[in-house]
Amino acid sequence: MGGGTSKPNFEYTVPVIGSERPGESPIYVNPKAKPYLSTPLPTGAVTLYENFKATVNRHASKPYLGTRVKNPDGTLGAYRWKTYGEVSDLAAHVGYGLASLGLTQKNEDGLSFVGIYSKNREEWIITDLACMCQGITTVPLYDTQQPDTIQYIVEQTGMQGIACAAKQTETILKLRSEGGLQSLRILIQFEEVTEQLKESFGKLGMEIMTLAEVAVIGKVGEDQPPTPNTIYTICYTSGTTGRSKGAVITQQNMISTLAGIIAFGIDFSSDDSYISYLPLAHMLERIISQFVILHGAQYGFYAGDVLKIREDLAELKPTVFVSVPRLFNRFHDLIQQQFASATGVKKMLVSRGLSAKMYGYETTGTLINSVWDKLVFSKVKNVLGGRVRLMLTGSAPISGDVLKFLRLVFSCPILEGYGQTETCAGSVLTEPTDTGYGYVGGPIATLEIKLVDVPDMNYFSTDVSEDGQRAPRGEVCFRGPPVFKGYYKSPEQTAEAIDEEGWLHSGDIAIRLPGSGALKLIDRKKNFFKLAQGEYVAAEKIEIAYQKSFFINQIFVYGDSFQSYLIAIIVPDEQYIRKSWTDANQVGKDTPFADICANPKLKEDIIKDMNKLAKEEKLLGFEVVKKIYIEPVPWTPEDLLTPTQKLMRFHAKNKYIDVINQLYAEPL
Repeated sequence: MGGGTSKPNFEYTVPVIGSERPGESPIYVNPKAKPYLSTPLPTGAVTLYENFKATVNRHASKPYLGTRVKNPDGTLGAYRWKTYGEVSDLAAHVGYGLASLGLTQKNEDGLSFVGIYSKNREEWIITDLACMCQGITTVPLYDTQQPDTIQYIVEQTGMQGIACAAKQTETILKLRSEGGLQSLRILIQFEEVTEQLKESFGKLGMEIMTLAEVAVIGKVGEDQPPTPNTIYTICYTSGTTGRSKGAVITQQNMISTLAGIIAFGIDFSSDDSYISYLPLAHMLERIISQFVILHGAQYGFYAGDVLKIREDLAELKPTVFVSVPRLFNRFHDLIQQQFASATGVKKMLVSRGLSAKMYGYETTGTLINSVWDKLVFSKVKNVLGGRVRLMLTGSAPISGDVLKFLRLVFSCPILEGYGQTETCAGSVLTEPTDTGYGYVGGPIATLEIKLVDVPDMNYFSTDVSEDGQRAPRGEVCFRGPPVFKGYYKSPEQTAEAIDEEGWLHSGDIAIRLPGSGALKLIDRKKNFFKLAQGEYVAAEKIEIAYQKSFFINQIFVYGDSFQSYLIAIIVPDEQYIRKSWTDANQVGKDTPFADICANPKLKEDIIKDMNKLAKEEKLLGFEVVKKIYIEPVPWTPEDLLTPTQKLMRFHAKNKYIDVINQLYAEPL
């Protein structure tokens, strides 16, 4: 049972002696965990506020926040940096301004809230730091969030102020004019505000001003520093299965997560630079932003368009790059296609280079080959600016083949991480020097984990591997200082997530691999369904297998419990199809993509490729997709994806219910 290629020289988890119970594995901890999981930060800080001030004292003149300059002709130029000292002064003044505007006023729960509603930009971080200096709880709002979700979050928190970009101001104005957002008094816009806009909000009983004006108001004041128990943020989950829930995250939750990562041994320094483009409304980017502060490193923002992020990477030249499997899969496919199209001497060099690097990788764990990196792979590394020395993937599972290939061609470690909003995202990691793949590693030094039986899915803590070694399987549960305090104003949902002993039940199924003790995610309690013959199917596992097809950009696998087989909605990869399929099938390259997708030959070729992959990936008979529907329009966070690119299955099923019914109505 299980799998993975973890090497025995890594020890990711050790059992706590005497902790095993019936129906559960022992409690496991990181070998570097201290008694009671109490690992302090190197600075001795017990709040994010203290951590920031300690970094400012050490690195006041070092560049911190970087934004690309807009040239007079509208093009983007070099990065312009604000130092740690400059950001500290500005955040303090904005904080004083927020206090003078009455936004530190506490509600019946003893909390004051300010929303931040924007894409990643320096004003986002400055507002967050300003709120922290005054003990205000920030509530991030995704810039792609639907208006009804914004309305719900504002109503539940009763927030009186929101800081936002001009683009999001339109949504606020519309909702207010329709009678919503009645708790809001002040809107703080990052860009200039017109007199007309001031008048429009004034008529609705609201005030609008710029962030710069707030800073001017707050020229004089005093900080109101948070304590470890102060609620730092309420982070609303992106809601893949229903309405968003507000995870309550304290200063201590964040500090203990940072401490646990530090003890894990992640190499980071003040010389590093990082590009911020994953949504700051998500806990993964929030914890990374604080990790950057901890080390006094540079934090540069993308220009706001993911499709043009290569231009930002070329200008910033980051040393650390964090992304999600969907983008890494895209890198993999594009690089593979480039290598496959090489001819003559170039093809020979690519083949020999890959072979040489693979040999070094598998025998000694070496990722750098000075000869082949210069001859073949330097251009690949330049895609990320040329200086990246460490990468991390998280948010969803990634194929081991993709991970291994990208490590070779980018010549740097790629860590795999796993966590949840409720554990401040940074929960389980692989070691930077581990060349294995197919697993997510072990817990940070401030978390306990255990695996709990899931009898309905045939996962038990007593399971053994194929060679007879103990390999417990079950639902991953977390306990420790990084675990959140609960869902805001949702005691029933909190009780469902955290049991009476403080264990957070993740809903994810994992196996603990023999030898290294690494965790390998194998299933999801909520993302499985039972077919008519009684077989349980894990949708994400099957989607990962099929996404290796060059034909497939996005996929939604579905199974009806009254049916005996799977179907799928496929969004093809338009670039690959136009480049590699149209000519061979006498289809004009300028043909509308919807017409190409309606071509029966394309469906035939996609199914043929999927069947080939099903064999290669050793999918079981009931896991093989039998019918597909081709959707020409990619899914985005505006419809079926969360801001972190996860498919919202509930919404996907609702959107394609007629298609699903039609596919099942047709003869097999």
